Amino acid sequence: MGLSMFVLYAIGALGPFLVADLDLSGPRLGLLTAVTFGTAALLSLYAGHAADLVGGRRALALLGVLVACAFAALAASHSYGLLLAALVAGGAAQSLANPATNKLIAAHVPPQRRAMAVGVKQSGVPLAAFTAGLVLPSLAQATSWRTALALVVPLALAAAGAALLLPADGPPPSGAALSLPSPPNTPTRWLMGVSFFIGCGLASLTTYLPLYAHERLSLGERGAGALIAAVGVSGIAARLLWSKYSDRLDVPRSLLVLAVAAVASALLLPAAAAGTWLVWAGAVGLGGSAAAANAITMVAVTRGSGFGRTGHASALVSLGFFAGFVAGPPAFGLLVASAGGWTAGWALVTAAFAVAAVLSWAGRGPVRRSV
Repeated sequence: MGLSMFVLYAIGALGPFLVADLDLSGPRLGLLTAVTFGTAALLSLYAGHAADLVGGRRALALLGVLVACAFAALAASHSYGLLLAALVAGGAAQSLANPATNKLIAAHVPPQRRAMAVGVKQSGVPLAAFTAGLVLPSLAQATSWRTALALVVPLALAAAGAALLLPADGPPPSGAALSLPSPPNTPTRWLMGVSFFIGCGLASLTTYLPLYAHERLSLGERGAGALIAAVGVSGIAARLLWSKYSDRLDVPRSLLVLAVAAVASALLLPAAAAGTWLVWAGAVGLGGSAAAANAITMVAVTRGSGFGRTGHASALVSLGFFAGFVAGPPAFGLLVASAGGWTAGWALVTAAFAVAAVLSWAGRGPVRRSV
């Protein structure tokens, strides 16, 4: 899970280096994230069914190979167009992450332990944020950003080999063939909607927070990158805690609390001009809230029977999440480049989390009945 999302945090943590070396504008930095998750969103239409057909073990091994290809291509890129092309492979890997891992959990973990299992595997995502924010800027300063990215390749290949050692998760559905998933039912649509707006705000945050801290708050490259590490540290703890907590209470209530906390934390970022400690508080708060929401939705689709087959339901909810990642960063970049500046960008993030809170409340009935 960490490898599948590592490219997102790598782009954010290395944003100041990429902007300086390739002379990127703010909107073009956001487009890197949009291309990655646009690919993931499109392929999510097939990834869930593909995981059901080939099994979680093989899907996970393919994910590792795709991540290795993406980072090898990124490290070799010397133009913006080649960066975009490399990120298509990263998006393909991301589309497989939740269907493959959720399928393995549903096949091998007893129902009463699945919520915690999902929390553990979802903690790989903020672990990637922590690692990228803490390690990549220092490596880039000592060597180059290309070398820093190239070091991910052997790790991804090792993960692909390890995936093949996992136990098989059963035969594919009889008579099944790769096809588009059936339309989402009502509770799945609600989760997709919440995931879209959480993804919109979260992708904007992770793409632009280091650049904002570097340009607006005058933090150095390593200090700015460490903000992503702060998001990761609180995100790891939050995903483990909230996954277990949501098993005891209801999913909509958990999502509502996280979305409201994300709104409060996002409001601290534009106020950080008055004191840089506020940006650190906002980063920790957003890691503990918005970064944990995807774990709650994945708990729902692995624990509940009302969302359909695990692979398909995971892919559909991931589609909503990835679609938010496509929409958020370009819109944020355009707002920052306009007269609104950084304040307008953070207003977009706050508004996205607020809409997620409203949807969590409005859809509480259908989702609760399905878990």
